[in-house]
Amino acid sequence: MNFGIYVEMQNPPQRRKDHSQIYQETLEQIENADKRGFSTFNTLEHHWFEEFSISSHPMALYAAAAQRTDNIRFRTCSHVLPLHNPMVFAGQAAATDILTGGRFEFAVGRGHAWVFPKASIPLEESRGRFVESLEIIEKAMEEEVFSYSGKYYAVDNVSVVPRPTKKPRIFTGGASNHNYELAGKKGWGVLITPMLPLDHVLGQLEIYRESCEKHGNTPDIVFVQAMYLDDDGERAREEAEPYIMQFMKGNVAPMKDLPPKEELVNKDFGFYASGALESLLDIPYKKLLEDEYVWVGSPGEIKEKVANLIEACPDLSEIAVLCTYAGMEHWKTVRTQDLFSQQVMPAFQNQQKKITVQK
Repeated sequence: MNFGIYVEMQNPPQRRKDHSQIYQETLEQIENADKRGFSTFNTLEHHWFEEFSISSHPMALYAAAAQRTDNIRFRTCSHVLPLHNPMVFAGQAAATDILTGGRFEFAVGRGHAWVFPKASIPLEESRGRFVESLEIIEKAMEEEVFSYSGKYYAVDNVSVVPRPTKKPRIFTGGASNHNYELAGKKGWGVLITPMLPLDHVLGQLEIYRESCEKHGNTPDIVFVQAMYLDDDGERAREEAEPYIMQFMKGNVAPMKDLPPKEELVNKDFGFYASGALESLLDIPYKKLLEDEYVWVGSPGEIKEKVANLIEACPDLSEIAVLCTYAGMEHWKTVRTQDLFSQQVMPAFQNQQKKITVQK
């Protein structure tokens, strides 16, 4: 079993830090994660909504972090393809692959509904732009010279440079069943984003497994799990509450900038009109713990939850730990990384080694 780190880089007004401080702390957290044996560092691409995230250029962050680390891989969850010119993006991804020594991989997505008005992109164009961008990026990574003719992009004899050292590992995820079916068809991995308990996504994972089987691909599931650790479980539960509740609030904050619900439904963003995101704010902290939206406790308590997740989710290849919350002291993030890597990870890494030997 592999274990990674996930960072959202939220920065709400009431817990605000200087932007440069957040980036510096994030780089230090990546360094520590690399030393502690975590396999991946994960963040997202997001623009304009500080309370949600200030991670506007993850590839630049990875290029910087790669110079300070030796083994950890870097994964974006995910790049919002409709915001990018795909020919430009393909060259930037290749440069990131080179600068990270081949340690770059990424997920692709259509993006949240609230980003498109800020980017002057009509909502109704987002899916078509996503599909065309993805087709072009795949061509750019597989063919040295290619042409493409679509509704939004038309290019002739384009050669994207630099060339990547290899085709990257690709993921998708999100709320759309279509994405899980597409991932199985393409042989991609899927990412289960934070604050989604396993029982909320079992149906989509089954769609993914069926699609993988149909197309002869092996499932590859990464589960992002929010958590907070302390040697004393009761102290952890007391300390974590304001950070967890702010995290939930930050994920919902951009909803106020959305168009009317009828327009969202008509333009293929029905999820954002459903009230599902806003309902997260109504969940009491105690229920968030009970229903395992977030894991909070001592290493022994968390170890049991890891074991249960591995048993309940066949084809799980990685658990990525979200342990950085807006306004939280930097040392508390490092503490969770250290406790998890020293007292939780070895049990499952050693277990995997024993299974391998037996085979």
